[in-house]
Amino acid sequence: MNDEGAPSRPSGRWVSVRLQHRHVSFDEGFEADEPLPDGDCADEASLSYSGIVITSYDRGEKISERWIPLGVDPSEADDERLIEQLREALLWQAGRPPQIAEE
Repeated sequence: MNDEGAPSRPSGRWVSVRLQHRHVSFDEGFEADEPLPDGDCADEASLSYSGIVITSYDRGEKISERWIPLGVDPSEADDERLIEQLREALLWQAGRPPQIAEE
């Protein structure tokens, strides 16, 4: 933990996984795909949806960010896609190359 009581970030490679709500407005006043603050809802001129953001950091610098949308009723294929993305991110964090799955 740091002085403010927050957990300290690793100094090498690390991965952040978090749930995020995104908002897309069909009005000209909003940016597309901007994060939606908690508690806000979509209206008839906009769309709100949830997803998982996987962000990879190396020595404190953001290297990549992947957005994986979550459907209201995710399919088995959606679950498999999420598992594969998490697996690849964690292998990268561990410094190991992704392995090709044998079928």
